[in-house]
Amino acid sequence: MPPATPDGPLATALAGLTADLPSDALTIEVVGLTPLHCDPERIQSRATVTVLVTAAEAPEHVVDALLALQAKATYELDEVPDWWTALGRTPQASFLVRLPVAQPLTTHPVPVVQHPLEALTFDRTRHTRPDAPAPA
Repeated sequence: MPPATPDGPLATALAGLTADLPSDALTIEVVGLTPLHCDPERIQSRATVTVLVTAAEAPEHVVDALLALQAKATYELDEVPDWWTALGRTPQASFLVRLPVAQPLTTHPVPVVQHPLEALTFDRTRHTRPDAPAPA
């Protein structure tokens, strides 16, 4: 899999989220990643990224961002569990956003079968192939 790049699927998803947020005072942090099944044609690998949106100094910006994203109705939003104590941080206004990300899978050409399958048989008593040279 290629390394993460500024134009990779995660960067694209985060850039879209950042563009939809109403304030630059917000902090976004990736806090989770959930793998999803590949699509049936196996041309895409998919996952869901969980992003924490906070603003330590301006909680009103978090409320504005939550209401703006709810109005768009294109994001899956959730409340934050009681993580703050576990993280060793003071509680603050925040919410979670789940973003879908997908990575195209590279496909390799499969050669066309030109002749029927040739099966080899083994002699179970001597553990040798029938076309192997005779022992000296």
